[in-house]
Amino acid sequence: MKQELLNRLQTAGKPVIISGAGMVGETVLGICKENGIAVAGFCDGSTRVEGSDFHGFRVIHTQRLKEHYRDALVLITVAAIKDVVDMLREEGFEDWIAAGPLLEDMDVGQMAPELDFHKFSIETCIVCHAGFLNPEKTFLRSVDLIITERCSLKCKDCSNLMQYYESPKNVELDLLFQSVDALCSALDEIMEMRVIGGDAFMNKQWPLVVEKLLGEPKIRRVVIYTNGAIVPKAEHAPLLRHPRVLTIVTDYGKLSSSMEKLTGYFSEHGIAHRILHVDSWLDCASLEKHGRSQEDNARVYQDCCAKNMLSLSDGKLFRCPFAANADRLSAVPDFQDDYVDVLAESPAAEDRDRIGRKIMDYALNKGTLEICDYCNGRPLSGKEVTPAVQTSEPLTYWKHPRNPIRALK
Repeated sequence: MKQELLNRLQTAGKPVIISGAGMVGETVLGICKENGIAVAGFCDGSTRVEGSDFHGFRVIHTQRLKEHYRDALVLITVAAIKDVVDMLREEGFEDWIAAGPLLEDMDVGQMAPELDFHKFSIETCIVCHAGFLNPEKTFLRSVDLIITERCSLKCKDCSNLMQYYESPKNVELDLLFQSVDALCSALDEIMEMRVIGGDAFMNKQWPLVVEKLLGEPKIRRVVIYTNGAIVPKAEHAPLLRHPRVLTIVTDYGKLSSSMEKLTGYFSEHGIAHRILHVDSWLDCASLEKHGRSQEDNARVYQDCCAKNMLSLSDGKLFRCPFAANADRLSAVPDFQDDYVDVLAESPAAEDRDRIGRKIMDYALNKGTLEICDYCNGRPLSGKEVTPAVQTSEPLTYWKHPRNPIRALK
């Protein structure tokens, strides 16, 4: 397949554009040069890199690609390939190639305790592209698993809506395990399960959750998200050091009060991790009904950068963390077409393929959600706000009368 793709690129007869101005894009550019493939430019869906110089190319925003090239063969190097394909089709580009097969003979083994993020990114691209290109395989790139409503911070503009929880709680362990079992039984593979809250470390049972996920062979990787305010116990270091576990820490400066101790802990125990430094957030955290037309909500959904961030909340699979938490908060009516209730589906073995196809249809084809009308929208080019501004009290919102959500403790 690699040679076939190289031949197609070499004889394209149209400009070759690499989608993704990042580590993987840089690697694919090198492959193209080695094989005599002339690259005409780079495009990217992020406004942050638009117009910047990337290896001698001025990066074009994907939504403006038509202004520069009437036709092109786009070589996609982004793991979130469905997002890119959707955006390209919206702009009238149907000729694209997934770069994953071009990378399959590369060494992506992690030999050192420190994470080689370049290898990590290449492996993610390979696996995600393979899953996307195989329509018979029930494959999900990433699923956020909500294990707690508690957070070490109280950010008023949190896109996961933690600032609205009056009495945040941990999700009951049995419910979590049932949800994971139901989802995995219906699928072939999940690239990564992202353990989130809130702050995942705020749930003291997080080690049991991670052990459960590591015991599921259909989950390739477990990613834990935290805010740098909590240092795990030494007895949990072997679990965090597991080769399938990655810990991602968002550094909010002084608010991440244990950052120095935490990075020392990672170094002492040889734990793979990544520190994220954030200087702005998108303004997408309000909870209110906008009353938009169906057409306007469709545009909000189309432009959303989080619409493929699947989130598992109390056995219900949502398109994004906003929808999952708006539902948990009863801030929206119970829009049953907006999610797949994997716990409500039949557990019978003969039904698993049907359920898996239902999940994939939802993940690949589900359009606008009713919940979208309660969201500001989350376009990559949207209004930005200062991150991690704290609120002393939970923010107020209109709560819809609904049946109580499943058991919490």
